[in-house]
Amino acid sequence: MNNPANGSERKGVRNSLRRTFGKILREEGGLTRNVRDHRLLFTLLFFGILSAISVTGSFLIRFVVLENVLGTSIQNWHMWWLAMLVVTVPVRLVFFWGAGIHRTPWRFASLEDLPPLVLSVLSSSALIIIALWIFWTSPGGFPLSSLAIDMVLCLTLVTIGRFSYRLIGGPSDRLGNRTPRQLAIVVGAGNAGNLTIEAMQSPRLGGFKPVAIVDDNPKVQGMKIRGVKIMGTVDDIAAVAADRKAQVVVLAIPSASTSQMYRVLKRCQESGLPLKSVPSFWEIMESDKPRIRRVEDFSTDSLLSRRPVAGDLSVLTQLLSGKRVLVTGAAGSIGSELCRQITESGAAYLACLDKDENGLFRLERELLDHPRDTRFNFLLGDIKNKTRLEAFFKQARPDIVFHAAAYKHVPILQFHPEEAVGNNIFGTRQLVDMAVRYQVERFVMISTDKAVNPTNVMGATKQVAEKVVLSESVSEREGPQFSIIRFGNVLGSAGSVVEMFHRQIAKGGPVTVTHPEMERFFMTIAEAVQLVLFAAAMGVGGEVFILEMGDQVKIDDLARQMIRLSGLTPDVDVEIEYIGLRPGEKLYEELWAEGEEPRKTDNPDILVARRQAIDPEAVEAGVGRLVVAASSGEREALWRELLDLVPDFRGQTGSAAEIPPSHPGVTGTGKS
Repeated sequence: MNNPANGSERKGVRNSLRRTFGKILREEGGLTRNVRDHRLLFTLLFFGILSAISVTGSFLIRFVVLENVLGTSIQNWHMWWLAMLVVTVPVRLVFFWGAGIHRTPWRFASLEDLPPLVLSVLSSSALIIIALWIFWTSPGGFPLSSLAIDMVLCLTLVTIGRFSYRLIGGPSDRLGNRTPRQLAIVVGAGNAGNLTIEAMQSPRLGGFKPVAIVDDNPKVQGMKIRGVKIMGTVDDIAAVAADRKAQVVVLAIPSASTSQMYRVLKRCQESGLPLKSVPSFWEIMESDKPRIRRVEDFSTDSLLSRRPVAGDLSVLTQLLSGKRVLVTGAAGSIGSELCRQITESGAAYLACLDKDENGLFRLERELLDHPRDTRFNFLLGDIKNKTRLEAFFKQARPDIVFHAAAYKHVPILQFHPEEAVGNNIFGTRQLVDMAVRYQVERFVMISTDKAVNPTNVMGATKQVAEKVVLSESVSEREGPQFSIIRFGNVLGSAGSVVEMFHRQIAKGGPVTVTHPEMERFFMTIAEAVQLVLFAAAMGVGGEVFILEMGDQVKIDDLARQMIRLSGLTPDVDVEIEYIGLRPGEKLYEELWAEGEEPRKTDNPDILVARRQAIDPEAVEAGVGRLVVAASSGEREALWRELLDLVPDFRGQTGSAAEIPPSHPGVTGTGKS
């Protein structure tokens, strides 16, 4: 019968030992500090002991184990053992020191450490065999079989020893050296997922323990990466978390698109798990040896700063390297990012054109603060001013033009159609004429999903601008390769819904949403611009490229997720107020019209719309009349011409589409 007192005493002893060893072995404890301060001495001592064990073990195997099996007996093997011990340990320590194995911290041991270890053991064994063969003069020679066993045994021991810290995951959690590890689900079974799990199994991310992987690729389901099983798709996060008792989700897809990240975020919030993410592709690739060194809380800023890789970057270098490039609307959100990425791709000359003086100044300071081989020219002017525009083209002589200048705010333009026509249509026509006159190679226009079945002036004018570009692409005049690139909303642009929500959340609310069912396509600025450049490289003339933007996102969901990412609770800490659709707005957007059904391209993120018949002469005549009406302030005539050029225009500023807006009026409560 067990004595309870004895059991209690043994338990107390065990706890005391755990506390003692925990104090010794914790990462900032005395032993660890001494090892770090005297790494060379400790490493040589450790491997010297392993070498001595290897020599001793080889003789025991040869002269005790094998002799018993073979039924033979050799009595004087102790002399051989002592001789070999005296020779082997110093020789091997010299080789280990020469290989520099003490220069790599134990916690960061990797497969790259194996070649010098193997080379050291094999080289030292070869030298020892030669030395004993030559200098051993005692009768009967030296047992070479012991040398062979020692070589294999030593190689095994030093390999295990080198990776011992990694194999046991550092000092044991049970010894109290670290805080408990969070059980993590890793999203992504690619290279970044592998690097993330590798980091979690090392002290770099030792605070996390990978318990499962989820990935949407059906071909990898059930496989394992570094012993961690792939247990489902992103949609299975909640079920996998419940099964594996997970406490956190780590997104390990640096190239994830906005829609992919939004989907992962939504599944995490449904399961009640916090989401963290690895750094971007560019941060991971900063060093010669890509590694995951940290994970960070997923936030709206993480989403906005994300810059995925959408294809072979050499394509962009071939497009832009050594070229002279002009960007209109260069100070805007899309234009400024175009300037950054064009510069990174090796353009020889970049002309940045905008009428926003302050924005152009900020762009100039940013680009000049990061010197590159690109020569810059910052041009202050309006694309509606023909004289200035011609002077700019004569000065810049661009090979490629990216036309990003446009008025874009729907509620404002809805009551100022003259300005929308002047900037978005007349300005585009002027640029097209200049591109033809100055023999530009490529002309790329940035368009919007609001140009499809438009319900507002902004979208209608952008559709007409598209027709101006496409008309020139089918005309008989020799000119550039004209192409259009159409996409939806970008996150983080000036005046965007994300910027507005940030501001409203910071003030404590309310967060204003137009309608609980309103949906929009979203993409980060950097993501969209990179795809614009890839699409531009594909263009041969006359295409309307459409960026694959994934599923539409409910604005209400976006607002609630931003509130949660700020550490607050929707409808509790921050109120959500529905203010109704503003003039010209619709519940959802479309990326192509009927008859434009797109086909895939070589890039899965870029589609190309089916070409539509277009009458260049009719477009030219209609645009001429429209511009005259806008410049003379004849709104009724402007409206008639706009409806004629955009048959699918469903204007919503009056009881019927034919009624133009008569005055700005009151467009909202002031809450946006």
